[in-house]
Amino acid sequence: MKENREWNPYYLNSPCAMGPEQRAFPWLYPYGDQMSYWNMWNSPEQMEDEMDTRRLRELYPLMARRLQPYVEETCMRLEYPGSMMYDEYPDRLSLLMKSKEVWENAGKNEDFGEKAPAWEELQDLIGVLLLQEMLRRRKKNRSRSGGMLY
Repeated sequence: MKENREWNPYYLNSPCAMGPEQRAFPWLYPYGDQMSYWNMWNSPEQMEDEMDTRRLRELYPLMARRLQPYVEETCMRLEYPGSMMYDEYPDRLSLLMKSKEVWENAGKNEDFGEKAPAWEELQDLIGVLLLQEMLRRRKKNRSRSGGMLY
């Protein structure tokens, strides 16, 4: 044995360490590694909310499911103190600009084929997805910071 830690399956560089696709019990951490669960370990309500959100998003229409990752990416970039996401009254024009940004990112990375929908057709859907994601993040931030927004 070359190293003391060589036999340990939890040691990342170990030859016997298993990747996520080789885990013995994949159902134990269905949404990623156990490290993502540390923050929710002492908050079963938060864990339940997260699982509900994921289950209900599976029922979204196809276009909404394709656009959701771009909405999440845009909202992730808006999570900083003083962001328009945490304004008491978000501005309609800035929401429209952010939804246009979501559509442009989706247009660059997604292949919608010949029948690609126009911006005007999806403007309302993207706006609703963006508002829903912003509401979810505001609620999470409010519960984490004890009622204070940034």
